[in-house]
Parts: sequence; structure tokens; C-alpha cells
Amino acid sequence: MKPKAWSWLLFGIKSVVSALFFVFSAFGIAAVLNMLQMEMSPVIWIFVALINVIGWLFSVMHFYEQMMLASLTNLIHELETEVTKVDGQYTVPDMHLGHRLKPMANGVIRLFETARQSMQEQRNLERSKDEMITNVSHDLRTPLTSILGYLGLIVPDETVIDSKQAKAYAKTAYHKAEQMKSLVEDLFDYTQVQQVDFKLRWAPMDLGAMLEQLAVSYELEAKEQGMVISTITAAKRIEMIGDSDRLARVFMNLISNALKYGEGATFIRLSAKVDESANMVEVRITNNGVKIPEEAVARLFDRFYRVESSRNLGTGGTGLGLAIVQSVIDAHNGTVDVESTDEMTSFIVRLPLLSEEDIVEE
Repeated sequence: MKPKAWSWLLFGIKSVVSALFFVFSAFGIAAVLNMLQMEMSPVIWIFVALINVIGWLFSVMHFYEQMMLASLTNLIHELETEVTKVDGQYTVPDMHLGHRLKPMANGVIRLFETARQSMQEQRNLERSKDEMITNVSHDLRTPLTSILGYLGLIVPDETVIDSKQAKAYAKTAYHKAEQMKSLVEDLFDYTQVQQVDFKLRWAPMDLGAMLEQLAVSYELEAKEQGMVISTITAAKRIEMIGDSDRLARVFMNLISNALKYGEGATFIRLSAKVDESANMVEVRITNNGVKIPEEAVARLFDRFYRVESSRNLGTGGTGLGLAIVQSVIDAHNGTVDVESTDEMTSFIVRLPLLSEEDIVEE
């Protein structure tokens, strides 16, 4: 921030007045020496003049720092107002300060940027919570409306329906209730992994055996959809430290995702290989279904995002499954990515092969 014109005018007046003061002080010194009957040699005149010039320069520097300090104070008052305008484009202007004020100014600017960033994050968090409540309300209301509608056809005494039709209505209501239960469970899991004090239950586990068990558990469901599910592991045992329950949920979500959205797929393959040089294990959940649109890939792990254009529950998805996957893998210090081509779609999970000693050190 540049000082205002009146500040420069005041600075100029002070500088001129101080110059006159030092000029008169020089003549005053000369008068005193004359009264003492001391001769004013050229050397003495030069010495007095030099002292007065140095004194005047220090005074000018002091006046300049006062002016810049006043400007800095005004800037702080502006920042106090602007820091609440987190959506604005306000930027801290450059200030040419002396070496003594510059550190303080930089500290003020850093404090301003930190406060504005903190308030922006808080505003985003509040907006995110509002969006989350809206999405949850929508997804709960849709099946609930259906449940009430179908039960409303059965409950009234004046409604005459046969037992077969009543059973069909009840069955539909039951499926809608299952969708609600799935959403609530996903929401519960998501809020758990998003908590600040969320902790994993670290324990030794065999990742290869887990993948084998999951493949067997989904074998019937895959067969009903015309798919074959299989596992390929380079090693018989893949021993690591991790939260087996959370990781099982991760791979269950990815398998369910392939079953729901792998349109036209004939197989789902779970493969795992160990990269000993990086001390990592890579797990791929692959299917040969339709390609995921490129514009959707970047948002797949966003909360409540679905590739479908509408927020319907036709596939039974809640839009939280992949967000849970991302959170759990992040908690394991791993990564999750997706590759999708016309031939194959793969979700790639990379996890560090930690030992019990590594967990103790953390």
C-alpha cells in the first residue's frame, strides 16, 4: 500500500522543518563558540555541518518509518475487514518498507493469508455439509416415498387387492427399504473415516487370502449377471499390516461397483502383485465392461458423485462407495487410481507393505 498524498506532504514538511532546525543549530553552535571567544576554523565548520547532516538524515529516516508504519497500520485495518471476504479477489499490495518494518509487514501479510485460507476452508466445509445434507435427504426421500406409496396401497381396509398383488407391493417396498439401509450404512462408514480421530485397527493380514475369499463370496452374484470372477496373485501369501475390515470393505465396494456398472462385462479379475523394490503391493480390480467417460474419471472418488446424469437409485448406488475407498486407502498411506479404455476398466490400489515395527514408529 502506498502512503496517501497527505502523508507525503506531512513527511515533506517534517523533513524541511528538521532541516531548518539543524541549520539553525549549526549557527547556534557557531554563536556559542564565538561567545567563548573560540575561533571557527574551516575544519570545525565541516565537522559541525557533517554532524548536522547526519542528524538530519536520521530524522528523515525516522519520519519515513513513521509514515510507513502508519500505512502498515491502515493496511492492518483493511485486512481486518477484507479477511472476512473470503470469496473476494483482494490481494495484499506490495509495500516498500525499511529493513526494520519489513519483517513485521511480512508477518502481518502471512497472518492475513493464513486467516483468509482458514476461513475459506471453514466456508467450504460448511458448504460441503449443506450439500451433503441435501444429497442425503434426496436419496432417503426417494425410496421412502416409494415405500409409503406401496404400503399405502396395502394398508387401507377399503382397498381390495389379492394376496399376489399385495406380496408384489410388499416385495417392492422391501427392496426400497434395503436401498435406504445401504445408504445409511455407507453414510455411517463415510462419516467414520472422515472423523479427525479416525484410527485404523492395524493387524497382520494375508491380502491374497482376503482377495480369494471375496471372489468366492461374489461368485454367485457374478454368475447371475453372466460374469466370471477370478483372482490372480503372484505369491501364495501377501503378508502385510493393515485394517483387514476396512480393506475388505474397500475391495467389496470396488467389486460391487464392477457388478453394478460394468455393463456388458463377462469377467471381473482381482489381481495382486508385489513390488519388492518399492515395498508396495498393487491390487487391480479389472472388468471388460463399457468404458468410463473421460470427464467422469476425475470425479469418480468425489462424494455422492455418480456417472449417471440423474440422482436415481436404479443401480442401488449411493455415490459414497468410492469416496469411502479413497478415504480408507489414504489412511493406509496408499493410493487408488482408475484406468478405463474401450477394452478394460481397472481400479488400481497400491498399498505399502508395512511391518509391525513401522506401525510402532508411526
